[in-house]
Amino acid sequence: MITVILNVLLAVVTGVVLTLTDVSPWYWSILWGLLVLIGGQVALGMVLRRKMAGMSEQIQAVMQRGQAKMQAKVQRWRTKPVSSQKAAEQELAKDRDAMIAEVQALVKPLEKYRLWVPLLGRQLATMELQFAWQRRDYVRVDLLLERALLVEPFLMCIRLARMWQKNEPTEAIQKVFQKMTRRARYGTTALLYSTFAWMLLKRGDVEGAYKVLVEADEKNEHPVIKANKEILMNNKIAHFTNVGFGEEWYALWLEEPKMRAKRMRDNGRFFM
Repeated sequence: MITVILNVLLAVVTGVVLTLTDVSPWYWSILWGLLVLIGGQVALGMVLRRKMAGMSEQIQAVMQRGQAKMQAKVQRWRTKPVSSQKAAEQELAKDRDAMIAEVQALVKPLEKYRLWVPLLGRQLATMELQFAWQRRDYVRVDLLLERALLVEPFLMCIRLARMWQKNEPTEAIQKVFQKMTRRARYGTTALLYSTFAWMLLKRGDVEGAYKVLVEADEKNEHPVIKANKEILMNNKIAHFTNVGFGEEWYALWLEEPKMRAKRMRDNGRFFM
């Protein structure tokens, strides 16, 4: 915001000076002032965006590394037994908190640019939304959803998942879903479509879920969508699953990952 104010002041000063010094008539001075304003915004924007882009790449790298680590554990626990479901969930929560702390340490320096970069406040709210969601701080999530930029498919899924948690009507969820899919790019909506299909199935609308997956298959090349579409087409509803999305699906908190727990050996009892 400060950059806009400074550039407006510079443009006004430029126009006034050019007019008062008879360098150009007032109408040309207005034009030159507008050009100064546009040029200043473009130049400062490029500098700040370059700085933000570098920071964003670091943040994405940390999040991808953390998510890959958690997903690897979940995959391992599906085949090898764990001591208990609760212990596994606690270990994942610990890894998740460590990832969030590392990302927040990177994000914190960006706060000083909040007044300089237009929309930075909303961009920071978008990042914080993901952290609040992972911590299950739903009060904070509800506040951030009003300010965040929901342009990424996973963030759109968070919006749907929160509506589901609040038990909102199917019509309301569908309205938001349709709005989101209209502006999404080809090949990026697999999880979004699958999430909504899962919700429809949970509410008994098998036909609606199938139609959603048919549309999803036209807009995505994804094995989970194809498999679930075949499952519903063959009326094997109990076999529908979004587990193939891995940690990305479980991060929506709609289902908990199933892990094999160790069975305690019964060595028998001894009697006197």
